Amino acid sequence: MSHPTEFTGSQLSAPESEEQILSVVLDGHADWLPALQRVLRMPEVFVDPERRRLWVLLLEMHARGEVITMDSVAVHLRRQSGIEGVRSLGLIMGRHAIFSYEMAEWHARQLAHAHGRRLLAEAAEMAQRADAGPQEMAAVLRQSLHKMEHIAYTTGEDAPRPLPLVAALPPVLPFDPDWLPETFRPWITDIAERMQCPPEFPAVAAMTALSSVCGRRFCIQPKEHDEGYTEFPHLWGMIIGNPSLMKSPSMQAAMRPLKTLTADAQRNYAEQVRARQATEIEARMRRSALESAAKKATKNGEAFDYAQLIQNEDEEGPPLRRLTVNNPSLEALGEVLRENPTGTLLYQDELAGLLALLEKEGNQSLRAFLLQAWSGKEGFTFDRIGRGRRYIEACALSVLGSIQPGVIASHVRAASSHSAGADGFLQRFSLMVWPDVKSEWQDIDRPLDRTAEWDAECVFVAMENLTAEELLRQGVAPGRDDIPTFRFDPEAQELFRDWRSRFENRLRAGRMPAPFEAHLGKYRKLIPALSVLIHAAESFGGLVPLSALQRALSWADCLESHAARVYASSTTADTDAVHTLLKKLLDGTAGLPEEFRARDVRRKGWSGLLRPEDAEAACEQLAEYRWLIATTQPAVVKAGRHTISYHLNPQAKNAMHAA
Repeated sequence: MSHPTEFTGSQLSAPESEEQILSVVLDGHADWLPALQRVLRMPEVFVDPERRRLWVLLLEMHARGEVITMDSVAVHLRRQSGIEGVRSLGLIMGRHAIFSYEMAEWHARQLAHAHGRRLLAEAAEMAQRADAGPQEMAAVLRQSLHKMEHIAYTTGEDAPRPLPLVAALPPVLPFDPDWLPETFRPWITDIAERMQCPPEFPAVAAMTALSSVCGRRFCIQPKEHDEGYTEFPHLWGMIIGNPSLMKSPSMQAAMRPLKTLTADAQRNYAEQVRARQATEIEARMRRSALESAAKKATKNGEAFDYAQLIQNEDEEGPPLRRLTVNNPSLEALGEVLRENPTGTLLYQDELAGLLALLEKEGNQSLRAFLLQAWSGKEGFTFDRIGRGRRYIEACALSVLGSIQPGVIASHVRAASSHSAGADGFLQRFSLMVWPDVKSEWQDIDRPLDRTAEWDAECVFVAMENLTAEELLRQGVAPGRDDIPTFRFDPEAQELFRDWRSRFENRLRAGRMPAPFEAHLGKYRKLIPALSVLIHAAESFGGLVPLSALQRALSWADCLESHAARVYASSTTADTDAVHTLLKKLLDGTAGLPEEFRARDVRRKGWSGLLRPEDAEAACEQLAEYRWLIATTQPAVVKAGRHTISYHLNPQAKNAMHAA
């Protein structure tokens, strides 16, 4: 393996390790300070003076027994350096990807190794520039430095041992079927038990499907007096799991009521078409008689009302009620929503196809359309050749589908970047679950619970036939847009007010990564929507009770833990792309130079590594887990960007064999 011709120890300051260690200590791991201090014996290991000062402050605070938080540290910095000290805290801090003390200790050792090399490099430079002193001393020091570099980059004696590539994902809260509408509980439990799948799969599918039927039939006003804050109940759902975990069968079972409604809609449509055809035949015969009468009147010079012959050429046939759509083209969706003002469900068994389609050049309009259809409050205008301008007063679209863990990670990275994927599309999947799977499988062979399925289906049918007049009779008055509007009862209103206050202050604290914060921001709709869905499934009218809101909040706590797992997946190494790259490097089929860059990986065209951000993330993650050794090279030109090259850790093959 080749190695740099000149010693680069002075460049190995590991600024990312400095930021990682400080960030994780401030993120609730101040108890790691004593152990980390044993590795980082001198503050000088931190090259950046601001980070060095912060490290000293953290040690002093810990020695005094003070509680270490971002706020308490900011107070000390303000006392020491004024407002500039507080500003510097925001500049030098960032997100960390440390999930265990072992990873924090590895970063500390990187700083210690880099500090030792800097000291040796400085000693060699001093010896070489000394006016007096034996030249042999400088030669020995330079030789030692080259030997040290040779050991680090060739034999692996100084290289860290690679960490196991396991998913250090946050845990998720267990799901409780009691959070579902009462009629759904035995139905969802039966599906999950017979299919031996997590109950989250059919639960999310059922609630998303129900929300699509409700659509814009009614809304909820979460605040007591503010009529400008209303939310429609339709939601987006995403199921994440490995292949063969019964994702598709469980979704299809939960969507069965939609098939029944679709069959009824097709029969009604056929009857309407037949009636329309009969009406058209009658109209043609009447027109023929009118034309004959007009000709006779003209011939005899008699008066005739020729306006009777004018007919509406743009008259359209009866609309077909569409409960689900699978064609994600802009024109097709537009026509469906134009004929179905209450909304519909876009169902994609594999969401990877839809997400890939939306990322292709030329599909920006479709992506914008879907983003608007999430709220149900915005209209859309588009033009079609032959039909002219088409206007949709309000778009209401639910989305449901599944995706695999290895695929979702790349889309999370896109949502976390400054690319087109960071437009909030992924965050709109509020009903997003990535559940744990039981280690033991049981053979459950019993008839499905038809009574439970029938009861659930009756809820869907009732929602489909629900009218504004029926809601008005049940005490649900129209809002300012003449849409039936539910409200919370006094107890639920008080609880919602308390939750909203804590929730908004938590978001404004600025302690969460931006993509995750944006995802939680969509809970302003999720909580009211789930509350009114649960209530409407159990009782059409009246105020939304406290019990419905409590169950919605339980849903939200569980969903937040799943979202945390999803957004953490972009910083873990247990992804298909990472394993693909490592396998090719270890078996010698990569065809990369010994020192390579992320762009060299991207140019290979491997699955999951086609985009620059994906290739960079895979290399960074393998370096984070010590399988690759990263070297930062300074910019060639002034004000240019530095480059990072990678090479395989000499201990990687031994570590793989040991695993």
